Amino acid sequence: TGHLVLSTLHTNDAASAIARLIDLGVEPFLVCSSLTGVLAQRLVRRVHAACRGHGCEACMGSGYKGRTGVFELLEITPEARELIAARAASDRIAAQATGQGMTSLREAGRGLVAAGVTTSAEVARAITVTDEEVV
Repeated sequence: TGHLVLSTLHTNDAASAIARLIDLGVEPFLVCSSLTGVLAQRLVRRVHAACRGHGCEACMGSGYKGRTGVFELLEITPEARELIAARAASDRIAAQATGQGMTSLREAGRGLVAAGVTTSAEVARAITVTDEEVV
């Protein structure tokens, strides 16, 4: 009836939230007909600009100061709806979304590392991947 509902789930990525809803007993036809998008987010520590990550008194020797978000937005497209209705695996839904332009948590993290905002170790810690997968 046009109500906007926001909720939180603990999952590894946006596509896994769909499987989690179904695991919680929501029928796939309800998920694909009512869901418009899923946002996955993680916080990562920011490299301290003053010491460039080497550690100083201001950052208490950590090399980090403040935090920033890493985001993955999965838009529920007609193709995604078909996959949800067919009870497709999360990795298939994620692959379809990535093929349509979704930026994964890993790719978003890589962008922050490339921009010097954070480190590969910090992204790996936040999104449970190895440093090698981030770089």
